[in-house]
Amino acid sequence: MSNTYRIPETLSADIDKFASLAQGYTDKTTSATEFKAFRVPLGVYEQRKDNVYMARVRATGGVISPTQLLSLIQTARRHNSNLLHLTTRQEIQIQNLNLNDVEPILRELQHVGLATKGGGGNTVRNIMVSEFSGIAQETFDTTPYAIELTSRMVAEPDSYLLPRKMKIAFSSDERNIDYAAINDVGLVAQLRDGQRGFRVYIGGGAGARPSVGWLLFDFMPAENIYTLVKALKNFFSAHGNRKDRNKARIRFIFYKLGQDETLRLVRQYYDEELTKNHAFTISEPTDVRPAYDYTPVAIPETPEYQLWLRRFVTPQIQQGYVCVLLPTILGNITIDSQYLTQLEQILQLIAKFGEHTLRFTNTQNIRLRNIPEAALPELYQLIQPLTAVAATPVIVNNIISCTGADTCRLGIGLSKGLATAIRRQLLSSDIDLDRLADVAIHVTGCPNSCGQQLWADLGFAGRALRNERAYPGYQVFIAASRRDNPKLAEPIGSIAARDVPQFVVRLFRRYLEQNAVTSFAQYLNADGRQVAIDILSDYKTIPSFADDKNYYFDWGAEQIFTVTPQGKAECSAGLFDMINVDIDTIKTQRLQLTEGTAADADQAVYNIVFAASRMLLVTRGLDPKTTAEAFDMFIEQFIRQSYVDLRYQQIVDSARNNGKANLATQMADAFALADAVISLYEGMDDSLQFKKPATAPVADQPSLPSTKQTNFHRTKDLRGVLCPMNFVRTKLELATLSSGDLLEILLDDGEPINNVPGSVKLEGHTVLETEQTGDYWRVLIRKK
Repeated sequence: MSNTYRIPETLSADIDKFASLAQGYTDKTTSATEFKAFRVPLGVYEQRKDNVYMARVRATGGVISPTQLLSLIQTARRHNSNLLHLTTRQEIQIQNLNLNDVEPILRELQHVGLATKGGGGNTVRNIMVSEFSGIAQETFDTTPYAIELTSRMVAEPDSYLLPRKMKIAFSSDERNIDYAAINDVGLVAQLRDGQRGFRVYIGGGAGARPSVGWLLFDFMPAENIYTLVKALKNFFSAHGNRKDRNKARIRFIFYKLGQDETLRLVRQYYDEELTKNHAFTISEPTDVRPAYDYTPVAIPETPEYQLWLRRFVTPQIQQGYVCVLLPTILGNITIDSQYLTQLEQILQLIAKFGEHTLRFTNTQNIRLRNIPEAALPELYQLIQPLTAVAATPVIVNNIISCTGADTCRLGIGLSKGLATAIRRQLLSSDIDLDRLADVAIHVTGCPNSCGQQLWADLGFAGRALRNERAYPGYQVFIAASRRDNPKLAEPIGSIAARDVPQFVVRLFRRYLEQNAVTSFAQYLNADGRQVAIDILSDYKTIPSFADDKNYYFDWGAEQIFTVTPQGKAECSAGLFDMINVDIDTIKTQRLQLTEGTAADADQAVYNIVFAASRMLLVTRGLDPKTTAEAFDMFIEQFIRQSYVDLRYQQIVDSARNNGKANLATQMADAFALADAVISLYEGMDDSLQFKKPATAPVADQPSLPSTKQTNFHRTKDLRGVLCPMNFVRTKLELATLSSGDLLEILLDDGEPINNVPGSVKLEGHTVLETEQTGDYWRVLIRKK
């Protein structure tokens, strides 16, 4: 087994295209939407501040070699990043980048076997594996399976065409389901009569309408793992909600169709893939702990050294080797800091013991592994200068926080500021924090679940609270169960951000005072639940703004808290962003006209008519090059096809032929047109089809060719049409045909032929032929 997954062969071409689009975006010849639709699935996000970017580097199961991480650090420093960030999905982000630095960073990462591809967007995301897999008592090491599965997934075009992201997690211990319970695909290692396999859960997730996963198979042979994920991609693509990103994860199919029908469909897709005999083989790693040349360093056996050993060092099942937790503070590693200087020296040391000596953890820390016991004194000497993390109890360094409103465009609260405040309050308290080493505290800056507050002993999710004015607050969650009977944490109420640290300390003190020998999780599921609720009630009322302004400032904020929207989520890149641009234009211009603040009323009405005319053209695979084309296409596709009432053609013709002249006098008609188009969009089904209003057809509407005959054959020339427009047009052509009819499409070489046939198959149609003719391809499709 290679130490890391195989980089896809298309990566160089992907980086080339990114560079071209980035230049076009800079030159204003490429739209922001087109650029975002490509860069986000490539793992490049815009941060909270405009034109500041982050590159999310994939690391399957947190696996990265010390030499790779050293190279990544050098790359980040060379291109003026000031921050590296470890994520809860065991990845690493290079943050605060100028756009012109991103392309060279991607190329330098590729040179050392690292990539960002699939780090965002509607893709198969980074696959999680326990940081202890392979070095602890377990059913079997699942790391090789995750790495081989990643190598296959990142190379397949259909992994980037999903309705929404797909998250996969492994558990190597059948006694502990853990993160496998709250991922779209959860795989828990099993042994049956000496055969390796997995218990399979699907549909888990901790975001909107959260749920633990549904059991699909109690035992599935390990060699069928690729077949399973391939089938789930097909199922998800066919049945996922592509219209509403808030209802697009796999669990929403369960909510829509019910458990029995959803599981039946998934098993049907799985059985179909089984007939294709997909090969999936792994090779066990060799020389994980190779011979090394090392001279031990002796240090005095001080109490501080012994305390460090107890807190951070764990024996492995391999005799003579240990693993060591190297904490960070909230996953942040500042460039040119003392921490980074020491980290580089640590990486140089552990590289002597092989490439399998490092993993990122889901608690945003670093786990050093396969370390000879003889090297512990020297390792301690290198870590000792980092007193902020090396001399503190484990619980404070295991606090998880998403990036929050510091950089995230959806953030409500400054979650990192709160996590820091909790950390500080714990360290200043008199309670025995070493008795709380296994307690999980997770903080998220909004109701989403990037900080995994629903999978914690104590979880906090940012929200805006209000008395006479808004103030920052958090919803409180307690008592997730991550073992045999998984259960999401329970919400018990809300609290002002300012009071959270005191609430945490008081609850821990009450737990440590109880005499029964139980874990904190057991305590919360018994008497501790009511104790937590009672303590929370003490913070129900907060001081007025006049009495204590601190409550109206978030942790670490310099300005009074506000609920002003911060922007759109970067994960929404794709087809519907194009539509939302026009919807936003309509809303903004309409508000200005209604309030009388429009600088030019004629222009504002024109903008509404144009946005309403253009917004749905993308659903027909149309990409007008001029405003006149947009108006013409709208009339032809929506008015003459009776989707929009004929009476609106007059105002569209006025805008097309006369521009903004005297359009303010038709403001009411413009509003009504916009309402009609938005209503049509809201009634669109998941496959981009519209419901026609109950009106008579326009007399001169061209009739569609009859599709009642079998084996109807039509050709559609899609050469020169870019992704995803070529697939949308193919989809719409197929919608006019009957089952069994044939459609021939002509596609360009490269991305079109690589992407469209696979997407057509995911819709359930059959690709009968693909034939190259010169510099283009002929594809023959039979409709399902």
